[in-house]
Amino acid sequence: MRNALVAGIIGLSLLGGCSGMGYAIENYSGITPVKFYNSGQKFRIFDRPNENRLMITPSIGSAMLEGATFGAGATAEISYQQAAQAYLNSTGRDCEVGDMKVVLQTQWETFYTCS
Repeated sequence: MRNALVAGIIGLSLLGGCSGMGYAIENYSGITPVKFYNSGQKFRIFDRPNENRLMITPSIGSAMLEGATFGAGATAEISYQQAAQAYLNSTGRDCEVGDMKVVLQTQWETFYTCS
């Protein structure tokens, strides 16, 4: 019984990861990421200005170095949100990021509003 429970939990975790990956591919494939630096961190921004949303991830190297701890907790959410806002400010658009949503562990999405 215990093994079945563990297998079920693992299966649900894998499905959650797959759905996040599917979402990222469906909504951001074909978008060339912009390399962006904020507060000493390197990010990749997948911006969809026609939909007022973006996905932000650490650079591939940063993600590999930081591993699972990079995307954990509320501190990471604030860090990603601040970087997303700094990116939008750097584009010259008068936009404000909204709430952040985890797509995958180190990938976050936000919708933004512009004046």
